[in-house]
Amino acid sequence: MEIFSELNEDLRKKVASSWQAISESEKDHFINQISLALIVWGSDDVGKKILVNVIENQFNDGSSNLADFGLYVRTLLKSADVAERKDKVYRAKGIIENYRMKNALPSEPHKDIGI
Repeated sequence: MEIFSELNEDLRKKVASSWQAISESEKDHFINQISLALIVWGSDDVGKKILVNVIENQFNDGSSNLADFGLYVRTLLKSADVAERKDKVYRAKGIIENYRMKNALPSEPHKDIGI
């Protein structure tokens, strides 16, 4: 299963647009956070669906930067979709939060403000 095949067309376009707009270091942080998540909660189809869920939550909340991925892992803790891996999601959340702190990444998501 390709990770992004589960995203609807509109969301795929937003992800692609965000990828084009962010810096190389932000791309690296996005990839690193996804890698950490998949290492902890698994890279099988269930793990990839969990990953897609995070990205959906991120863009539905208005985040405009893929490097914000780690800020949205916590949104999974209330989701029934991850019940069987909730302990792993919780562990991934802690690891990714430490990664974000170590790399001085923002604790608030990048959002476009419409006026």
